[in-house]
Amino acid sequence: MDPIIHFKCRFCNIDIMMTLGHTSRVQCRNCLKDMELAVNESLRSGNLVTQCAVCGHDAFYVQKDFNRNVGLGIVVLGAAASLYFFYQSEPLYAMSALAATALVDFVVHRVAGDVTVCYSCHALYRGFKRNPEHENFDLKKLEKYGGRTPRQIP
Repeated sequence: MDPIIHFKCRFCNIDIMMTLGHTSRVQCRNCLKDMELAVNESLRSGNLVTQCAVCGHDAFYVQKDFNRNVGLGIVVLGAAASLYFFYQSEPLYAMSALAATALVDFVVHRVAGDVTVCYSCHALYRGFKRNPEHENFDLKKLEKYGGRTPRQIP
């Protein structure tokens, strides 16, 4: 899979997905405005995220690359099936439904890859090597880094 950067347009807030090429400019398909990206050498050649290409900041976290709504749907479906079987006085089936839900959750967690996310602008970096300096999400860091103004890109 080619590395992909997924971010929001600075001008119209629409989603933009781009692969790394030889250019550091991207044009929004909605508002047609050009944006300069800060693609550094470690991102281009080393395939390692050290600085955000969109906002220029260097604070990131890593999370599983799985749709949260689908994951929540799996859990709700498993809980609903379990409640139905408990209501039907079938505790063995109810516990089996919960066990099956836990098994699906475990398999999805093992199979889904990681995605790197910028604390400041929430840009997603898919298909890049995992930087050992980036940890799991931390709410304190989000409060510290979230919503910062983009750095000026030279």
